[in-house]
Amino acid sequence: MTLAKATEAQEVSRACDLLTQARVALLVADRSTDLRTALVAVREALSITARLSGELRGIAAVEEPTREAQACEDGA
Repeated sequence: MTLAKATEAQEVSRACDLLTQARVALLVADRSTDLRTALVAVREALSITARLSGELRGIAAVEEPTREAQACEDGA
């Protein structure tokens, strides 16, 4: 396995872990009879989702070459 594929696998694993954490928080919120507990769980789910979104944007930014880099690779 190349280093790039290993890194990609780690990133996917991390994203899956964060998604699972968000789902668990939402389950806690859904099943809670205490409003405060439910709100804290929803806040946690939103925080995790925001973190996941930011990490995915970072991954996409690294994977997508800039126009200048692409032009260099194309020999333009």
